[in-house]
Amino acid sequence: MMSVRYGAKRVIASSMVFSVLCALAACGGGSANSQAGSVSVACSQQEDFCQAMTAAFQKETGIKTTYVRLGAGEVLARLETASGEFDVWAGGQAENHLLADDKGWVEKYVSPNASDLPDEYNDDNGIWSGFYTDSIAFCSAASELEKKGLEAPTSWEDLLDPALKGSVAMPHPATAGVGYMAMYALAALNNGDEDAAISYFKQLNANVMQYSKSAATGTEQAGRGEVAVAIALDSDCQKAIAAGYSDLKTTYPKEGTGYEVGAISVLKDAKNADNAKKFMDWILTADAQNLYADVPSYAAPTNPKATVGADVPRQDIVKKVAWDTRKAADGREAFIAAFESDVASADSAQ
Repeated sequence: MMSVRYGAKRVIASSMVFSVLCALAACGGGSANSQAGSVSVACSQQEDFCQAMTAAFQKETGIKTTYVRLGAGEVLARLETASGEFDVWAGGQAENHLLADDKGWVEKYVSPNASDLPDEYNDDNGIWSGFYTDSIAFCSAASELEKKGLEAPTSWEDLLDPALKGSVAMPHPATAGVGYMAMYALAALNNGDEDAAISYFKQLNANVMQYSKSAATGTEQAGRGEVAVAIALDSDCQKAIAAGYSDLKTTYPKEGTGYEVGAISVLKDAKNADNAKKFMDWILTADAQNLYADVPSYAAPTNPKATVGADVPRQDIVKKVAWDTRKAADGREAFIAAFESDVASADSAQ
């Protein structure tokens, strides 16, 4: 499996990040208040997003802010073994935060700024609030598809074309939430039939070159021409295009696709619970979400007053499956177990 630039690396806002922050937030001089304390963030977003947003929060509040970039599955694994390591979890699909709450790892908290968001971006029980959203897409390398005589896929069935054998990238659902989102989306398209979804991925397996650890890995592979199509977030595909992979094209399955509400929750046994709540309050504001366009993250903000970047994929034109966050959370463990035993264990998995 190809190397991925994220994982167990703790990054402390440094002078370099401080410079980036000033460019993003048009900040002035001044030093952080050493009496403001600290906060530790488990961040399940793009590395540069994690870096810029934690640096911006530190600058604005004087609270020393550190983070570890981890996929949603990895955060759940860390919470299982290291209670109190993090104060707040920012990013990852809302259903994963429900799973964390099921295990007793979330401190319910309703931010006063949650009321500024549409209802769909808040949990009724105060477990999470959403601070960004994006959708699953097909991120395709046009030149690689042309070699195969194919057009960019516009349906899930298109990915099963034998001409794509070994030419599709997909994130593993155990480590990357996008992989599980794809599984749940296929079940939703089959009236909740989980067996039908597993059957689809068993067929797709022959075409998969790699089950990657990170959702963004596939877009980079497609950009380099190592695969023809990646199942990825539209925001990650757009980020790769902006990074210079101009051959990439974003399309969506016409049957319907999965989407995420990127959530934030305060963690139980937090060593810095008050600062965790302050971080959550802050990231729900329009001022904080206005920074997304400058990171840039290409995910859409949830605060309706926030500025949407010009290149952020429009979410209002994407056909989405009916999404039940509670059902998605409840089915995750069994779904992933079935994927690992019936799909990824085949000899073509990497």
